[in-house]
Amino acid sequence: MDDLDDYLTYLRAAGVTFDVAASLERDVDQLGQPHAEPGPVRELQLPGLPPIREHRDPAATLSADHATLSVATAMLRHGLVRRGEPFWDVGCGTGVLAIAAALSGASPVLGTDVDTEALELARQNVQAAGVDVELAERSLLGAGPPIGGLVATNLPQKPRADVGHLALAQDGGPDGDLLFSALLDEGVERLRPGARLVFFLHSLPHPRLLARIGREFALSLIAWKRRFLDPGEYGALQETFMERHRAAASYVGTDDDGRRFLVCGVWLAERR
Repeated sequence: MDDLDDYLTYLRAAGVTFDVAASLERDVDQLGQPHAEPGPVRELQLPGLPPIREHRDPAATLSADHATLSVATAMLRHGLVRRGEPFWDVGCGTGVLAIAAALSGASPVLGTDVDTEALELARQNVQAAGVDVELAERSLLGAGPPIGGLVATNLPQKPRADVGHLALAQDGGPDGDLLFSALLDEGVERLRPGARLVFFLHSLPHPRLLARIGREFALSLIAWKRRFLDPGEYGALQETFMERHRAAASYVGTDDDGRRFLVCGVWLAERR
């Protein structure tokens, strides 16, 4: 737990207010790049559900990676999906979270994304699962009536710099919090009191993001793991990550063998 304790101390020093769930899950660490496994179709086994057949394009980073699977596992083990309650997967990718929610009894279920290729894969996956999920091309929450139930998201969150390139599915803007901050702007307006947001966040975005969430929501950490960085992964950007760590704008851990890792959390936020 020392790795987690160090990260939580870093967050509290940055003014983040949160609780740690009594039933905190210790997820399996992610070793190296998350889209390395090949194959256009695979079966996913999530807790308490039948296998989910996922059509995917790992070369284009269009697949349920370790972050999405961590959210799916945590929301199922913690019983966050409630039968007959609305569920919205923002940035749904291949639709795995929305399918898992529909299989668990959520209704209605909505999955949205700006990537039309991801949505086409999601449509194939929804059809294969035989569930009722509405899919739509849309950015974040947008304008509209109040939202209740459970909203899930795994948005791009790696800090961008001039020294390297990030794919659309990873680019979180200069501080890694650009899209999340926009989602919060909309969520503060649209989420009803008691509505819940479950999301994945690793330790690269600026901690002001979690600090803001903690002011607007009752925030708790429900699962965590380490995501190890391969040597040279992200090229010069990895050194930028280390510069941010030294400036307390990001957190990058180092184990006893000198391997660098991110601390990854699945967080639950309830609208006050």
